[in-house]
Amino acid sequence: MKYIFTTLLLAACMSVHAQQMLIEKGGENNEVIDLDNLKKITFNGTTVNVEQNDGTKSSSTMGDIERIYFGDFTAIDDVKTQSRELVTYITREEIAINSPAGTLVTVYDVIGSQVISIRLGSDGEAISIAQLPKGIYIVKANDKTAKILRR
Repeated sequence: MKYIFTTLLLAACMSVHAQQMLIEKGGENNEVIDLDNLKKITFNGTTVNVEQNDGTKSSSTMGDIERIYFGDFTAIDDVKTQSRELVTYITREEIAINSPAGTLVTVYDVIGSQVISIRLGSDGEAISIAQLPKGIYIVKANDKTAKILRR
């Protein structure tokens, strides 16, 4: 409970430009809430209640909540336009990044958790993704992003 309360308090105190709040519950029951629509969050024992301006209400037990993220979780369209500019090829084991040596490349899963962070040693270097489970990932390098599918 202290972790979730601290996260919410820090997010409220910082000048966050987030559009949404993602409540990660594990599995497919994650909840995305537009911050413009958020009315209030209350705690009742070990239950977290979320009320939105449109009248929508939800509640979760503290044990079900793994993490709470703030950000913009619907910007997939921007990623699609840059995919071919950043990732030159993808196999089951690696992706080739179209960026110069020294570029920091970060890979995120679909809920925004960082799964790989590596600095390229050479231009157009291939990065191993063999350790990642099958799924959709977002790759970021400099000002470019790409959505990839690991099969």
